[in-house]
Amino acid sequence: MISTAAESYWPQGKKCAAIVSVIFDDGLDAIAQAPDLKGRAKSFSVWQYGAARGVERLCDVFANADISTSWFVPGILVEKHEQLLRDVVSPRHEIESHGWSFERYDAISAPEAVDLLKRSRERLNAIASNDVSGFRLPAGNWPRRFDRLLLQAGYSWSASLNGDDTPYSHSSSLVEIPVHLELEDRPYFQFNFTPAFPKGQGRLPSYEAVLGNWIAEFDAYRQYGLCYVIQLRPEWTGTPGRIALVAALLAHIASFDDVWLATAAEVARWHAGKGIAAPGDHPVNVYEAYVDEERAVER
Repeated sequence: MISTAAESYWPQGKKCAAIVSVIFDDGLDAIAQAPDLKGRAKSFSVWQYGAARGVERLCDVFANADISTSWFVPGILVEKHEQLLRDVVSPRHEIESHGWSFERYDAISAPEAVDLLKRSRERLNAIASNDVSGFRLPAGNWPRRFDRLLLQAGYSWSASLNGDDTPYSHSSSLVEIPVHLELEDRPYFQFNFTPAFPKGQGRLPSYEAVLGNWIAEFDAYRQYGLCYVIQLRPEWTGTPGRIALVAALLAHIASFDDVWLATAAEVARWHAGKGIAAPGDHPVNVYEAYVDEERAVER
């Protein structure tokens, strides 16, 4: 039943959707978790590698595969990497918001959040070839009613939450494109020895095993007619050896003619046009109801 319904959902009779996304934070993510890294040139250079080499390698692989991608970037990075980002964006690649400066929206007020969301969107729009309409939560938890703040700031979709395998809509109408940890490169490859970051992780996995995971997930998403979202970071898969994993994954996806390989914004617009509301027992609605109940008890 799931497969049959999902297969009829995608455009042009496609069996499933696939999105290639890139998260480019240039080390802001690392500093947010370990502020002392900024003063450690050797250690911090691990994260700066993305801008130095990884971005270009990813763009070359995407050009060779002739695909469009979605880049999530903090707005503040336009000040530091404007030319690099202008080289990335084109009619083929969209740029979307990853916040302003890797802030936690669950730790600031709603007016401050809206101000930062607007600032990021405006700054990215200044260099984008697309209208910046999407957002990915940089850090922290999803604040209550945050979907409404995103709409207020001019966004129409998010790729932040994990509670499904196909797009769904918040009660406010904001479209959510679910993402999953196993389809990121960071859990497999992020590590720095001095200081240990993240703590407790001291080895890198087999590259073949990582590629095997990504392909196994894609094959299952295709089988069940879902929306596959791979999330890459220039500093982790933009190295000379790992870039081959990206090329191999894209070649595998391209070997099927029943896959809708689209940008995240295209998928969000498609879902919004279908006008399908998330059912009452969907995780996003269960969460809202639970929070409302907790608030009522507190009063």
